[in-house]
Amino acid sequence: MNNVIIVIPARYGSTRFPGKPLAELQGKPIIQWVYEACKKANCGEVIIATEDERITSAAASFGAKAVMTSADCQSGTDRIYQATKGLGADYVINVQGDEPFVQPETIKAVVELVKNDDKTDISTACMPVTNADIINNPNHVKAVLAKDMRALYFSRSPIPYKREKTPESEKAPYYLHCGIYGYKIKALEQFVKLPVSPLENLEKLEQLRALEAGMTIKSALINKAGPAIDTPADLERAKEFAKNL
Repeated sequence: MNNVIIVIPARYGSTRFPGKPLAELQGKPIIQWVYEACKKANCGEVIIATEDERITSAAASFGAKAVMTSADCQSGTDRIYQATKGLGADYVINVQGDEPFVQPETIKAVVELVKNDDKTDISTACMPVTNADIINNPNHVKAVLAKDMRALYFSRSPIPYKREKTPESEKAPYYLHCGIYGYKIKALEQFVKLPVSPLENLEKLEQLRALEAGMTIKSALINKAGPAIDTPADLERAKEFAKNL
């Protein structure tokens, strides 16, 4: 049985933006935008995982299932593991709670990749970008991908570095990493048992823990993604973006 569970980790006590999941965007809390996109993907049960009853209460108001997890979870991955442990899922999809514009097609692509590629432990999504503001912004994570779409590295820096300015190098894309992961259940169980890795600690990117442990992350390529929300300033940009939907 290919049982897929989509989990949206939503932490109320964000350091940079407390209460972020419940911040209003076009008349709805951010977490509701994410939940509705996940439901439209129609890939499996959708659960919101949180440490705060204010989020479970909000979830109930728009008909979502929410589960309480420990406030001590160190990452969103720890939170989704805690929320799905014992539920019998074969695949767990982590859709970040601060990605209100995630596309149902993106979720489907990530699900299909992790289900159908035997060599993939973790699937994700990336989008080619040319915007210098995105490329040079450390809040936007960039990925380096091999020909077979294996992730070689993720960084807050603009990678790969283009040493020589040639027509060919100018055409070489940068890839923006989008906040979604698909885990085979054994890969998720392996990941949460790993200690924080050196590169993860440097970049503050937990996916580097998987790469350092030799796990295979592959990416689906997408061509549409809206802004994630990490800070109050991001929310203001998201409001402008939403006006054009």
